[in-house]
Amino acid sequence: MRKSRWILVFIFVVIAGSAFAKTPDGQTPAEETVCDNETGAAYGLCNAYCEAMDCTDPNQHASDRGCESVRENFEKHTGRPLPCLTTCPCAELLQLFADIESGTVEVRRCIADTDILQVTTTTGDFALISDGPPAACSVNGEAPFVELTPEELLVCRVTLRKAVEAQGIVCRRRE
Repeated sequence: MRKSRWILVFIFVVIAGSAFAKTPDGQTPAEETVCDNETGAAYGLCNAYCEAMDCTDPNQHASDRGCESVRENFEKHTGRPLPCLTTCPCAELLQLFADIESGTVEVRRCIADTDILQVTTTTGDFALISDGPPAACSVNGEAPFVELTPEELLVCRVTLRKAVEAQGIVCRRRE
């Protein structure tokens, strides 16, 4: 019980402090969305680990022990790994996703709605992430379609969107 209180106090202090300062990855938690599917305590723990403490960043501002404690607590509450420890299979299985993420292909446009994320390159090819059903990613809307779990879907959307924004492209809603 005493350890749980310490963890909650620590999480509150870290999250409150991050509201006034950038985190090691240079983005405040409000600008990142990897924890958006979480609620309640799971959201707080996810936000602390993935966003405020940046436990996946080499320049984390928390101790390894603190990060490990928050990770264990999240897994105890949810029975699954933290979203920021989940990888997106799209770049592993579809070359265009890998090229966009690495910046080796130039992005021309990004459309982001609640059910799709479509990134068009200067060659006209496009990477698509659809909420489904089933949730999946594909290139040019053609097979193969890589089916995604809800955790992978969110991680893939965040990963692809960050890669697009790194090229100075803003994702817009469909017109």
